[in-house]
This record gives sequence, structure tokens and C-alpha cells, in this order.
Amino acid sequence: MAEEVKEDVLEIEKETVDNPKTVEDAPKTFTQSEVDDLIKKRLAKQEKSFDKRMQEKLDEAEKLRQMNETQKAEYEQEKQKAYIAELEAKINRSGLEREASKMLSEGGIAVDDKILGLVVKDTAEATQEAVEGFVALVNELADKKVSEKLKGKTPKKMEDTSAGEITKEQFNRMGYQSRNELLQNNPELYHKLKG
Repeated sequence: MAEEVKEDVLEIEKETVDNPKTVEDAPKTFTQSEVDDLIKKRLAKQEKSFDKRMQEKLDEAEKLRQMNETQKAEYEQEKQKAYIAELEAKINRSGLEREASKMLSEGGIAVDDKILGLVVKDTAEATQEAVEGFVALVNELADKKVSEKLKGKTPKKMEDTSAGEITKEQFNRMGYQSRNELLQNNPELYHKLKG
């Protein structure tokens, strides 16, 4: 079996040497020993992880076994307190996220998890300051962007056509209104320049 796989790999290598285009197209093949090595590495990694978890459980069981009833009760109580503190922190954060979301919406900012991650802090006061600073920053950047877009060049001044003779080049640069005025004021010149 392993020799068949090896022969197949050698045949593919010979084909790809003859035709360089197929080197890119040929799928990666593994020998049986390479596959075995990959599987062994993966299993060893999983086994280490499992052993680590089991050792933690055994250590805790041993710790509990050595404790008397009062110590066990205290230990369980500490675990419960830690769990309760974690739940309270999650509830507090959820409330702060709702308030921050409401404040940002009032400021005209669409809210997503990334923004909430930036502005929600540990306390309500810190969260409020962060939200206000963020809204001010966004508004300032938006104002700058709008003012940049509104900046532009002053329109070029059209040359006065009523004073003096007009060249063909000046006539070609004239707008419709200027040409109409020239037609009204000096029809001979208009027809001369147009023709």
C-alpha cells in the first residue's frame, strides 16, 4: 500500500517536471508516513490537553478530600461568590451597553459592537465620558470632511465682451448667455465669429 502511494507520488512528480504548468494545478499529496505523523502529532496535542484538564480536576478533588466540612463549605461559598460577582459584572456591562447605545443613537451615530467595545467602561460615569468624547470626535471629523468637500475653486471670470473687439478664441470660451448678449448687441460680429 505504502509503495503504491509512493509510486503514485513519483509519477505525479515526473509529470509535473515535464509540464511546469501542472505544478500549480496538481493537488498536494501526502505519503502514508506523513499522514501517520500528522495524526500522531494531533493526537499527542489532544492527549496533553486532556491530561491537563484531568489533572486540574484531580487536584481540586484532592483539595476537597483534604478539607474538613467547614473548609469545604467555605470553599464552595467562595466559588459561589466568584460566580455571582461574574454574573453581576455581566449584568452591569449589559446595562452600560444599553445606555451607551441609547446615548450614541441620540448623538446620531449608528451603533455596533465595535463602537460599544470602545466606549463602554467599568462605571457609568466613565462610560458617559467616553460616549461624549466619541460623539464629539465623530462630529468634529464629519464637520472637517464636509468643509473639505465644500471647498472649491472660484469660477473663472468671463472676459467682458462688450468692450472692444472679441477674438475667435474668446468667442469659443464664451457661455451661452454671453454669446446671446453679443448677438443682441453686435449681430454682425457674432455672425462673423460664428461662421
